[in-house]
Parts: sequence; structure tokens; C-alpha cells
Amino acid sequence: MEMFFYLVFGALGAVVAALELSKTNKDRINTSSAFNSFKNNYLLVYSLMMAGDWLQGPYVYYLYSTYGFGKGEIGQLFIAGFGSSMLFGTIVGSLADKQGRKRACVTYCLTYILSCITKHSPQYKILMIGRILGGIATSLLFSAFESWLVAEHNKRGFEQQWLSITFSKAIFLGNGLVAILSGLFGNLLVDSFSLGPVAPFDAAACFLAIGMVIILSSWTENYGDPSESKDLLTQFRGAAVAIASDEKIALLGAIQSLFEGSMYTFVFLWTPALSPNDEEIPHGFIFATFMLASMLGSSLASRLMARSPPRVESYMQIVFVVSSVSLLLPIVTSVCYRLH
Repeated sequence: MEMFFYLVFGALGAVVAALELSKTNKDRINTSSAFNSFKNNYLLVYSLMMAGDWLQGPYVYYLYSTYGFGKGEIGQLFIAGFGSSMLFGTIVGSLADKQGRKRACVTYCLTYILSCITKHSPQYKILMIGRILGGIATSLLFSAFESWLVAEHNKRGFEQQWLSITFSKAIFLGNGLVAILSGLFGNLLVDSFSLGPVAPFDAAACFLAIGMVIILSSWTENYGDPSESKDLLTQFRGAAVAIASDEKIALLGAIQSLFEGSMYTFVFLWTPALSPNDEEIPHGFIFATFMLASMLGSSLASRLMARSPPRVESYMQIVFVVSSVSLLLPIVTSVCYRLH
């Protein structure tokens, strides 16, 4: 029966991938061989970096629980990671511009590898250091690589419209296909090969090390424009002025913050919610299914946005209602189960 579910999942994933690739083929743009080589190099590195990140996600809570930590202590570890990402995220962009984007990408690899290594220790303080390092690495992942890509793309004189090709494929691979495969691979390591919950972190470190070697051997350094760099206080002041001058910016920020808050809560609670009595569950496979659903949503959103005119407000209302109901379902089913 388990194999049947894997086959169905694989077939569904293949259909989604085929739809995405056919959509890309319809909008194919003629590019140069030099650009294709540059693009493929970046996509390979970015996929390895995202694999190093996605492999860890399904097993963080589970690993901590196997070390004997309760929900409160695990919550503190999660908060430390989120807080580290929040604090470091405010300065990582300007630091990368000044110190070099390539150097920042290598720092991401080293920081995340060190974070993975700490997962071998059952000591709370060591794990806390690992969470802080992981938060720093997350901030670097979602800033340094894209800024390096944009600067390097322009430095090499490629057509501006070609940049969207690289970004769209990076999203398809990094946030879609790689995430799904990472979940399945993690499940294979932990459940099929019985290597334990720390195995995905070791695999992540290997992927990160391979990507770092490629960066060091094939990427060139680039920096931000010193004339455009601003100190942190000036950036916050500019943001405050923008929020105060336009109500829509403030409302958009509030909506984004609330949505991200719900997702962070979900990231922390989905493991204990699915195994309240420490039942054995296929963490990687569940995560891969979730990411496949996310990929389907992205594909659906792109088709809705292609309509003229795109009614973003109407779509987002539906998204928030469906998301809220989905997050309420576990509570409803749990209450019904207890009543019966």
C-alpha cells in the first residue's frame, strides 16, 4: 500500500513538472550560449543550496524530540532560529554589498554546514548555537544569491529580459522540484535506510559543500554600488516614512506579517500535531506532499495572473479563507475525535 501511494505521488509530480515545462516552452526566448552556461551554473548551485535547506525542515522538531526535549524547549530553539534570521536579515544585504556577494554565498554554506554538524549533539546549548547559525544562514540564502545573480547578469552584458528566465526556473527548481525531491530523499534516508533523524542534516551538509566548491571555482566576486549604500538607521527611517505616507504599504506589511506568522506557527506545530502520542510518521513524505501542493498552487496562481485584468484582491481573499480553514481542520478533527 505504501508503494502504491509513492507511485501515485510520483505520477502526480511528473504531471505537474510536465505542465510547468510546457508552459516554459511556450514562452521560449532565444538566448546566447554564454547566457545558457551562466544560467545553468547558477541553477545548479541554487538547487544545491535549496536542497541543503529543504532537507532539514521536516526533521528539525523530530530530531529535537528524539533527544528528549519537550515542546517548550523545542519552541525556544525554534524562536532562537527565527529571531536570529529576523535580526541578521536587517543587515545581511548591506554587509553582502560591502564585503562581496560571492563571499556572502560561501559564508552561507559554511554557516549552514556548521549548523548541521551541531545536530549530532544532544546538548541543548550546542543545539541553540546551531539554531542561531541556521537563522543567519537563512537570511543569507534569500538575499546574497539573488543579489549576486542580478549584479553578475548585468556585468556580463546579458539582455535584461533574460534575467526573468533564470529567476522563474530558480523558483521552479529551488522552491518546487528540489523541495519535493528533498522530502522524498530525507524519507528514504530516515525510514527506508533507518539512518536516523540526523541523516538528512548530514546529506544537507554534503550538498552545501558541493555547492560551495562550485562557487569558489566558477563564480567571480561582485559588490554593491558604494554611492547607493545607506546605513541601517537611514534605511529604517526611509521605510517608516513610506509606511506613514501610504496606508496601502502599511496594510500590505500587516497582511504579509500575519501570513508569515501563521506559516512559522505551522512549521513548528505540524510534527507534534500529526504525532501527538509520538507515533511514527513519514516526515519527509508528508513534507514532499505539502511542497507538491504548494507547487500546484503556484502553477494555478500563474494562470490566474495571466488573465486580463488580473484580479489579485479577489484571488488573495480566497487564498486567505482557504488557508484559514485548512489550519482550523486539525483542531476540528481533534475535538471531534475526543468527543467520540
